[in-house]
Amino acid sequence: MSFRSAWRSGAAVLALSALALMGCSSAGGNAAEEGEDPKDVSIALSNGFVNGWRLTLINKFEAEAEKLKEQGIISEYSSVNAPGENSATEQASQIRSLVLQDPDVLVVIPASSTALVPAVEEACDAGITVVVLDADMDAPCATIVRNDYAMWGEKSLLPALEAIDGEGSIVLNRGVIGSQPEEEMYARQKEILEDYPDVTVEAEINGFCDSSTTQKEIIGVLGSLPEIDAVPGCIGGMGIAQSFASANRDVPVVVFGTDGKALSYWQEQGIENGSFATLTDPGQGVAAIYVALAILSGEEVPHEIILPLLEISQDELDFWVENLGADEFAAYPWDKESVAAAIEAIKAEEEVVAPSIE
Repeated sequence: MSFRSAWRSGAAVLALSALALMGCSSAGGNAAEEGEDPKDVSIALSNGFVNGWRLTLINKFEAEAEKLKEQGIISEYSSVNAPGENSATEQASQIRSLVLQDPDVLVVIPASSTALVPAVEEACDAGITVVVLDADMDAPCATIVRNDYAMWGEKSLLPALEAIDGEGSIVLNRGVIGSQPEEEMYARQKEILEDYPDVTVEAEINGFCDSSTTQKEIIGVLGSLPEIDAVPGCIGGMGIAQSFASANRDVPVVVFGTDGKALSYWQEQGIENGSFATLTDPGQGVAAIYVALAILSGEEVPHEIILPLLEISQDELDFWVENLGADEFAAYPWDKESVAAAIEAIKAEEEVVAPSIE
């Protein structure tokens, strides 16, 4: 069975086997002479569950992989979604099946940062370059590519507090409770709020970074709330704004999602009260490809590559509305040069700069 035919049964897996720590292990597969681009690399992506953000990541990943295939850098690529609802057990089984296909690179978006460690280590032991994407993981043999979740907590809260001049009543919209990103995000938010004694958290809701879920949650508490100045946290701004408007209440400062539908709503409703959009960047799927290729080229790559969050201000709204489909999420346009610059910045302990949006 061919690499491609064996993997086309699913829908999205990056395979990346890599240096675990800088200079600790050597890349296998079709490694090139140091400094040269590798050729004929087979790459797969294993995804733990599907939502709109993940679909944007997968689409960006596949489009970039196809471009690199045309250049002869990638020979085969595939992406596979694990069955079940974010089941680590199902994804572990999927990863082990993929390892048998012997890709050069395996990219894993894990359902669990702990339960999948053995499966990831097995892939490394098989000589596969592994990149763990959008999560941290205690797997020294893999390279981590993710956003800064504590910074996400900061970026999803501070602009709202500034918009209300550091005083007033807020509702804190939690993310995917129990996940590592949400834990870091929430911890940072609590630290920040300690420095704002004139801000009262009237309630916390569990919006799970989803607009419809957030809308149900806010409707459930809205009748008992005083005037609310802001609802910072993990996106959901469209559902929150709709709920307040339906209740004939002033729309507070909210955090919109970075998808075309939410941004179009923000624009169409003319909400100009300091609301904003911020979310993790689905473009990191493309960045992971170039991190893997850097490893295969013999470059020393840090164990952890932390990339900037996606932020959209009122001034940038028109650009994104014009360039996004309704279900598409905004993403930074990572490429070989911008990823190389990010790697060098991390080595030098400097700030990583996102590629420019044109």
